[in-house]
Amino acid sequence: MDAYHKILALIYELTGGKDSVDIDLAELLKKEGYFPSIDDIREMLKAEGWITESRQNIIRITHWGVAEARKAGKSGRPDAARALERESKKLLGEARDLAVVIEEFIADPGDAERKALAKKFGELQAAYARLNEL
Repeated sequence: MDAYHKILALIYELTGGKDSVDIDLAELLKKEGYFPSIDDIREMLKAEGWITESRQNIIRITHWGVAEARKAGKSGRPDAARALERESKKLLGEARDLAVVIEEFIADPGDAERKALAKKFGELQAAYARLNEL
């Protein structure tokens, strides 16, 4: 979980998901050890629409922030969907490569093509195993 989502999750936890509760962002970030990055964190959370700021460093979570915090909590980490997509695309690429090797084997069923086919099956199995680990 990146720092932005960690802070958003803390804000969600402190507010109970209510968009009417004020939070002192400076105090929260001091407590969590992120105070040197307060400007960056505040601006990113505001730019994403996850918080609003009524006064200097006094924030409230928005309904978009609540939705993102819940989504991040369900996946365990916000990058889970992207990692799954990335590994799925790698698996698809390996499957396409396998199809090419099979076509080459059909055209010339020699020992070299048979070894290439076995190697490609192994690579496909490894890609599937990485996907299964997620």
